[in-house]
Amino acid sequence: MIGTITCGLPILAEENFNGYITEAVDLLPSGKLFYLETKGNSMTPTIPVGSLVLIRQQEEVENNEIAAVLLNSDTEATLKRVRYQNDTMILMPDNRQYAPIIVNEQNPAKIIGKAVKVTMML
Repeated sequence: MIGTITCGLPILAEENFNGYITEAVDLLPSGKLFYLETKGNSMTPTIPVGSLVLIRQQEEVENNEIAAVLLNSDTEATLKRVRYQNDTMILMPDNRQYAPIIVNEQNPAKIIGKAVKVTMML
């Protein structure tokens, strides 16, 4: 686990190694994988606050998939559902109390990876 990611307003993106999580290798997808712990509730009810999200590092995701995304010149990160509308990428929260983030030249974004597993913490 390398840190936290916001499900709300973007937070400073920094890697903070927090330890290891044991998983059965045969149940994991291929590729470089890492866990992030969620903060904020913009992805509720799909991903509750404090959940662990397994991210597969990749630069692209399909329409409507959830991804970890870097914003503001790679200094802030957020977890959102990625939607494509024509040539525009829109980062959508699952919680309707939050506004979408429209990616453009003034608000650039870069996908870090796809959310492939969510573990809800009790």
